[in-house]
Amino acid sequence: LFRADSSLPPSHKERNEEKQRWVAMSSATGPVVDAEYVAEIERARRDLRALIASKSCAPIMLRLAWHDAGTYDKNTNTGGPDGSIRFPEELRHAANAGLKIAVDLLEPIKQKHPKITYADLYQLAGVVAVEVTGGPTIDFVPGRRDSSVAIEEGRLPDAKQEVLHTLGKSSTEWA
Repeated sequence: LFRADSSLPPSHKERNEEKQRWVAMSSATGPVVDAEYVAEIERARRDLRALIASKSCAPIMLRLAWHDAGTYDKNTNTGGPDGSIRFPEELRHAANAGLKIAVDLLEPIKQKHPKITYADLYQLAGVVAVEVTGGPTIDFVPGRRDSSVAIEEGRLPDAKQEVLHTLGKSSTEWA
């Protein structure tokens, strides 16, 4: 985001406008999910299993996946599982304290599997974290786009409000 007066941070409105421009310019379908991409996802899944088991980092991987996905805003159709949590400005959000550890642990896997988007990698890490700790096997559907901008602070659901308020549904609608 470029501004005439670069000493001032972009406003909430400017960030949303930039995000909407990015969404409009980017592919509506995300990465090409062909047999090669799916095979790469499976190789990354194996690497994630090994990483999560050896580092005992399942809780922080699940938290990373949630914090990346939990930023979805129904009013602007922005946020969500888009890999934006990798940006330093988003990692500095108070709610994301400590998540740089997970991002850093995943970077070698991203470098080994460069075709996979950060968005898919972070969500796959959450899926594998559940599985490695004895949870159910979760079907993973790849194809998420990476964001090129960080989400503004305050987009995660507020524990003092109904948990699903940012998703645009009440808990009774999800039941």
